[in-house]
Amino acid sequence: MIFFNSNRFAYWVLPLVVGAVLVFMNYSGIYVLTQIVSPDVNREFGLLEHLQLVLIAITLVYSIKAVPTKEFWLEKLGYIFMSLFLVLLFLEELDYGLHYIEYFSNEPPTESAEIRNFHNQGDNNYYLRQASYVVMVLFFVVLPLVQDKIKNTFIKHFCANRYLVYTFAVYLFTGQLSRWLPKLGMPNNQSLWGNHQEFEELILYYIILLYVYEIAIQKKPLFTSNGRFKK
Repeated sequence: MIFFNSNRFAYWVLPLVVGAVLVFMNYSGIYVLTQIVSPDVNREFGLLEHLQLVLIAITLVYSIKAVPTKEFWLEKLGYIFMSLFLVLLFLEELDYGLHYIEYFSNEPPTESAEIRNFHNQGDNNYYLRQASYVVMVLFFVVLPLVQDKIKNTFIKHFCANRYLVYTFAVYLFTGQLSRWLPKLGMPNNQSLWGNHQEFEELILYYIILLYVYEIAIQKKPLFTSNGRFKK
């Protein structure tokens, strides 16, 4: 895929520009721009949320495409489970379609479903976020930087391109930018009040897309048909 052959563009220019533009649009105070990012009627209908869904969907396509290209049944099974996880992630982000059902059925807010997904129940979001930080640092920072020193074939297969470290830096910058702007006096978009982490999630899903594309599409299968590591 030509898009991913330009490391500078794919790994840090594109996510930096898109993330920063969306953040500035959200805190611009310009009604048209804020409504594009996150409309008053429901933030789930905004561009920010839909871009997240698009990224998850593309990642799912790559995961599914990888299944028939793998030779060993266990590796195929791994990508089948990854695909199922991505379907679940897509549905979770979509609130299982509840906001669309409620909107088009003209259901009043007082009758909206209280339980809409798993990750926003209780402290689930907090614990998932803390666990994700550990996983991100390991897979998107540590392993890419030390991959030349890794001799184990299995671990080396899951080491990403070093440029992914730059994408992770964009993730951190975008998150901080979404926090700094309102502190500097820029107006808040009320529909996204207290949900600045949605900008981080957008970059996170883009990182996952890049990572899955690398290991599922760009790299050769990990195993031969008889279960031995490929040389």
